[in-house]
Amino acid sequence: MNDVALRSGLISDFFGELYNYREYLLQSVMRDLRNKYKRSILGYLWTMFHPLAMMGVLSIVFSHMMRVPIHDYAIFLFAGLLPWNFFNSTALMSLHSIRSNARLFGQIPVPKYIFVLSITFSNWANYVFALVPLLVLCLLFGRSIPLTVLAYPIVVLPLIFVTLGVSFVLAACNVFFDDTLHLSEVGLSMLYFLTPVLYARDMLPPNLVHFLVLNPLFNQIEFLRNIFYDGVLPNPETFAINFVLSFMIFAAGLAFFRRFEDRFLYFI
Repeated sequence: MNDVALRSGLISDFFGELYNYREYLLQSVMRDLRNKYKRSILGYLWTMFHPLAMMGVLSIVFSHMMRVPIHDYAIFLFAGLLPWNFFNSTALMSLHSIRSNARLFGQIPVPKYIFVLSITFSNWANYVFALVPLLVLCLLFGRSIPLTVLAYPIVVLPLIFVTLGVSFVLAACNVFFDDTLHLSEVGLSMLYFLTPVLYARDMLPPNLVHFLVLNPLFNQIEFLRNIFYDGVLPNPETFAINFVLSFMIFAAGLAFFRRFEDRFLYFI
């Protein structure tokens, strides 16, 4: 009971501080976006061109050379690649979020996890921008844009929770262990192939699927792909279970981060 009360207090404090520091967080996200593209001629268009380029290469390899039997594979791939890129880039960038902002700890009285939130929300903004070419691609392939895309703000929430939970843990661990970066790169590379970005569930043996669904990203990628590619909403019961599990990952990651944040200054 005490642990549950402590965890609930931690969550309520988090959302309270998120509201109190909303202006700082907004300015931080806008600064991250401006700094990322300020010396680029194409600017924010790179958020669209980069995943399009990856989609083009992978689509040629898998749909033409390896003959993957999926209709409109480019759209199928793109719809799965975008949420993976969001998770992957956020997790890797969060590794350096504490070390790179250490000089601000004594200057700006904000929670330390705000730096992880800034990275997460700026990458989510990039994800949203990249949805534009996905919808254009649907039209170019002669597909209508399904009304299910309107559910995106809700369907994406479990992915955001998982991403935050993992990012909190990686950001904290990287303060104490330099090997965290190398282990994360290897782990994320392995996770990529255990996540249905390149393939569909029904292409796999059922026994293997029972194992792969333990990956917290497995259903999240499918949910988001389905609303764009298949025009199908997630099963309410399955979505509810994944929402709860994703929130638990977020809460566990936040608790881990808060437990060790007072020691950060001694190791940076």
